[in-house]
Amino acid sequence: MEGVFGGFDTSRSVLVVADTQGLIVEAEGNSSFLERAQRVHLARGAIWHEGVRGTNAVGTAIAEGAPVEVLGPEHYLSCNEFLACTAAPIFDGTGRLVAVLDVSCDWHDHHPHTRALVDTAVRLIENHAIVARHRGLRIHLHRDAHALGSFVDDAIVCVDDDGRVVAANSAARRLFSLRHEELGAVPLERLFRRAAPVPRGDEPVLLYDPQGNPLYARFEGRRARVVIRRADPAPANDALAELDTGDEALRRVIAQARRVLDKDIPILLRGESGVGKELFAQALHRSSPRRDKPFVAVNCAALPEALIEAELFGYAPGAYTGARREGSLGRIREAHGGTLFLDEIGDMPLALQGRLLRVLETKEVVPLGGKPVRVEFALIAATHRDLPAEVEAGRFRADLYYRLAGLTLTLPPLRERSDLPVLVERILRACAPDRDLRLAPEVAAAFAAHSWPGNVRELAQALRVAAALVDEEEMVIGWEALPEGLAAALKQRTSMSPSLPQGQEETLELATLSRAAIERALVASRGNRTAAARRLGISRATLYRKLREMGSTPAQAAG
Repeated sequence: MEGVFGGFDTSRSVLVVADTQGLIVEAEGNSSFLERAQRVHLARGAIWHEGVRGTNAVGTAIAEGAPVEVLGPEHYLSCNEFLACTAAPIFDGTGRLVAVLDVSCDWHDHHPHTRALVDTAVRLIENHAIVARHRGLRIHLHRDAHALGSFVDDAIVCVDDDGRVVAANSAARRLFSLRHEELGAVPLERLFRRAAPVPRGDEPVLLYDPQGNPLYARFEGRRARVVIRRADPAPANDALAELDTGDEALRRVIAQARRVLDKDIPILLRGESGVGKELFAQALHRSSPRRDKPFVAVNCAALPEALIEAELFGYAPGAYTGARREGSLGRIREAHGGTLFLDEIGDMPLALQGRLLRVLETKEVVPLGGKPVRVEFALIAATHRDLPAEVEAGRFRADLYYRLAGLTLTLPPLRERSDLPVLVERILRACAPDRDLRLAPEVAAAFAAHSWPGNVRELAQALRVAAALVDEEEMVIGWEALPEGLAAALKQRTSMSPSLPQGQEETLELATLSRAAIERALVASRGNRTAAARRLGISRATLYRKLREMGSTPAQAAG
């Protein structure tokens, strides 16, 4: 601990290390505060398991397997309410819990950066331990080449002489979704899509994860005879398959799209704002034979009319006053060999539509002040407008419309989709991969009844805000974590409903939770308080407070 906390001020705090059962094996810090801590048995030899002391940082970190902060009255036992405790679990290279690190101080002296300090300390401890234990080949990985080697933020993978992954730190296990039981059996090549032989020098190597995202790697330790082979290209429907969340209407659209991916047929995406047209276009590109070529997106509604021609078609050096000396390729030429995505094509000025039509017909683009240049690309356009009606009104060229609409695909609005729960789960997992966040049942019911005028964009934004606002110890998102405007709209709609769906009455506010409801949840969860809290739609700390009001101790509540 001295190496990790060398610069940490322990004048008003105590550093604690506990084993996997909550037994404190080390406690050190300021002598006067240690005396206060010892009065509540926060000392070597005491057990701080949840089953003994209720909600507390050490015990709850063990139960949750995640960092926890318990402040003042959040402690179950009133004698501990003067404490502010921040704890994080320490795992070995196989993902097995080995210890808990805790920093405790007087609640009034709590510093908001303590959690970041504890998190960093735990990462350092885990990384030092994995390096000391595994002397064979180690691969340090980072998304940023300049940050590679910072050690504390590196993902670390350890490999045996047969090329199997035998250990990985927490960052690597999250990065590659490695489970405890897989370590020792996973071949290294499974972790990477495109790679190269293990180098002899210390220069960073560019690798690609299974999703095709770049990773920078440095190889350390004993050089084993291991080669990260180039994996087979991903199946052509992988990216589109990721969008299939079970809605039948969207599934039919995906099936149609797959049929034309390699047929050089223009695709026109229709749908309301926020349904995910650009995301769908990116999936089309990543699923096509052009996946390794550029994907160039142009929002036709966002370009200033005075600059849109130069932006799209480019210009020769010195073509006009103020032009860059070296000229500009233009967005169309940048897409050569890849995919050009024209978003909000219905907002393109009429005068420019003719020039775009000529490019599509001749396969040539003429930069301002330059000569014709051959171009070749796949074309995807998108709009929220009714283009046939725009053609009828004279605001959109009929010949361009027919050139764009090789295959027209309509993406369904969120209110008509049947996969809302799956979308919510995916978005929350992306926002908070280390937390098991979910909606309280009454909020989920309100989400299902909402019309979602902003579609998936509105949903994603709301969930990002909720994931940021929900308390760290909470796993259930209630009304208070939602954006104010959305919460008001949802509550107004919910208030019009005569009753909650059957089976959700027990997830109302804390005041309405009956002893019988809590007892049923504990029985159904076989005394597991974490599972009982989840079943009731409340936090563990809230459950403990309610149990205390009922006169039950943690041990009694467990059964």
